[in-house]
Amino acid sequence: MSFAFLTRAFGGGDPAEEVEATAAPARASRRDRRAGRADAVVTEALSQKVLHAFLQNRHQTLVPLTLNLRVLEPAQRDLVIQAMAAAFLAQGRRQDPAPVRDALARISAAEAERQRLDKALAAPLALGDLLDAILDADLGAYAYVASLLAVDQRRRVNQLYLAYLAERLGLAEDVVSSLHRRYRV
Repeated sequence: MSFAFLTRAFGGGDPAEEVEATAAPARASRRDRRAGRADAVVTEALSQKVLHAFLQNRHQTLVPLTLNLRVLEPAQRDLVIQAMAAAFLAQGRRQDPAPVRDALARISAAEAERQRLDKALAAPLALGDLLDAILDADLGAYAYVASLLAVDQRRRVNQLYLAYLAERLGLAEDVVSSLHRRYRV
């Protein structure tokens, strides 16, 4: 894998210019040819290391590292809170919502968001409509993290709900495992 390949793959220049630039002069000295090969080897090694580092960490850079409600717009915040309420209610048995309120506090919720949570718990949206709205707003990973924080991850029913949610939101398996590692409670 060469630097020219990486340049083309990540939006580099014109391949014809690269061929001209990398073509050796017809009468180069032996020393110049060895130096050119050494540069090519170093460039290729560095290119491979950069690509490897990117592939190893792509989920940390492509998926939100933290869920902070303050950076979302009000309509987006409401969808994330609705997702938390839906996950909590999907457990099936009536429980004290104090852990969900604590999770909401961990993601920088203000008093208005806590009141929205109480309203969402009292009158939840239909799950299909909620998930469609989340997909339209491109908040799949955020909604998944909020749901992850709202439930006891050790219970089987919650694991199944989270698996359904990940599938319905179209989250890749490695993204889901990355989110579970980051938000393990």
